[in-house]
Amino acid sequence: MTGTKVEVGGWFSSADEVRALAAAADGTMVPAVQTFPLSAAGAAHAALVARATTGKVVLVPDAG
Repeated sequence: MTGTKVEVGGWFSSADEVRALAAAADGTMVPAVQTFPLSAAGAAHAALVARATTGKVVLVPDAG
């Protein structure tokens, strides 16, 4: 079905995009996210530079 265009809300999308969005909406496809505390921003940057991460890297406030 790759390459087939379908209309979704007035926009044309590929059938693959529609399936991916539906999977994200129902929770069967979840993004890969790696979190680091803000105090470890240097380590997060080093992991990115070393290509040791998968998906998105997010800095979160330190606990406490």
